[in-house]
Amino acid sequence: MSDPDFWKHQYQHAWAKASQREKTIKARIFNESGEQVEFVGLGAGSAAFLSGTAASQGYQKGDADLYVVGTNIFLEVTGPQSRSVRLEDPLWIRPDKVTNARTHFPGRETWVVHWLERDGTLRVIPLDQAFFDLIDQNAFQIVHPVIRGTRETYFAVPASHPCVKSWDTLIARLKQLP
Repeated sequence: MSDPDFWKHQYQHAWAKASQREKTIKARIFNESGEQVEFVGLGAGSAAFLSGTAASQGYQKGDADLYVVGTNIFLEVTGPQSRSVRLEDPLWIRPDKVTNARTHFPGRETWVVHWLERDGTLRVIPLDQAFFDLIDQNAFQIVHPVIRGTRETYFAVPASHPCVKSWDTLIARLKQLP
């Protein structure tokens, strides 16, 4: 795409809700683990329009939204904002998020935090070597839904796949930090 703001225009209507989700995750992590979290991704915690590419703003494409202070743990908050998506439906992950996590692995832990709008269920997927191996083995279907008239690309991770963990798995990981 030649317009660096194309995807921003496509999803700008959803930023307020996405920002609220990030703020809620930040607060929940502090309340449940005692760990401080900062907004670190481009526009994370905000609905402000930041024109230009991630690089032009000092970020990398696919950077995670949140950082657990004093650790190497980063969190990407995602999930459908449609109440029609069910608990048993696949979790979609953007390829650029996987690429970014892999680029910084193993020095950085990246976790996808998937928020299901239907009932507020939180699930997590650690983007670790086991996950990258599954990607390399083509274990996940690549889907190309048309959303708001635009063809998009995602890895579709089955909800029942062992790499999909409960929210409590992330909290337990944070509680074991020194």
